[in-house]
Amino acid sequence: MALPARLLAAVCLVSAAALTLSSCTGEGTAADDAGKEPAIGSIEKLSSTEGLEFPIAAYETTSDQQYQVKKAQNRLIDQCMKRFGFEYAPPAPQPPSRDDSKSRVFGLTSAEDAARFGYANPRRATDPAAAERQQLPPLSRTGQTVLNGVDLVAEAEAKKKGKTAAPADEPKSQAEAEKAPGSGIMVNGQEVPVGGCGRESALKLYAPKPGSVDILFVFNLGAQAESKALEDSRVREATAKWSQCMADSGFTTSSPDSVQSDLGLEQGGLSSPRAITIAKADVACKTRVNYIGTRYAVQSAYEKLLVEENAETLALFRQQTQDRLRLAAQLNG
Repeated sequence: MALPARLLAAVCLVSAAALTLSSCTGEGTAADDAGKEPAIGSIEKLSSTEGLEFPIAAYETTSDQQYQVKKAQNRLIDQCMKRFGFEYAPPAPQPPSRDDSKSRVFGLTSAEDAARFGYANPRRATDPAAAERQQLPPLSRTGQTVLNGVDLVAEAEAKKKGKTAAPADEPKSQAEAEKAPGSGIMVNGQEVPVGGCGRESALKLYAPKPGSVDILFVFNLGAQAESKALEDSRVREATAKWSQCMADSGFTTSSPDSVQSDLGLEQGGLSSPRAITIAKADVACKTRVNYIGTRYAVQSAYEKLLVEENAETLALFRQQTQDRLRLAAQLNG
């Protein structure tokens, strides 16, 4: 049985709600304040992203660490549901990726992969047991209420009538949840936590105390750096040169980020003979115009600025990540 959308969104809700002093980056980067692009010095010629180190990577978690935390959250959900008399095992998280590298951070860059697989990614993790995974029996309506903290059927009916109740003022941390008024929903003599067992599990892992850093903080910094880099004049120039190189090879596409959609490569045809031909041209053009070297130099410069500006918050984030991993290890046994 798939997790309800409300539960799947629990971590994101915590992330959006349990923000801290740290979720703002102040007045912007020094480059922004001066209206200038950051200096990058000489640009190294690169034909691959393998082995490249990015400033923000030091604060990211591995796919195995993410997997362990998701397993721990499932255990917390199970423990919570049992308090109310329900046997419920959330679907197992996807196994950790076999490849934590940045091999495709700027799109396809390996000439060998292009020639063998086109745009298909042979390193992408698959779960061979997914198709055979036993379907869980559906929860009763009351069980769904305990899991989600709301009667989903009643909520849907209210929405049809335009009478959706205002959302509860949900606590932003587990410490606040333990002191705040409950949901008012009683099941088997106990009050369901605000947001149900799904939200309780997320709070315990991602926001145990007030002042917990947004779990998406590092991700958002990386996305901000990438966005700035893509708008940087040096990257735009490299992209234009790559596009012209592709046109010279007979392919009209505006950017390596949109090459597959621009040229109509569907998911099932990423390793077709046509896809392989395009992929080989793509990689060759990236090397010819030093697209990878330019993207890396520019994006690293923006990441470095953001790391410097958010050093205090990132240190707190790192400590809280270690605390979360220790709790996950205890829960997973």
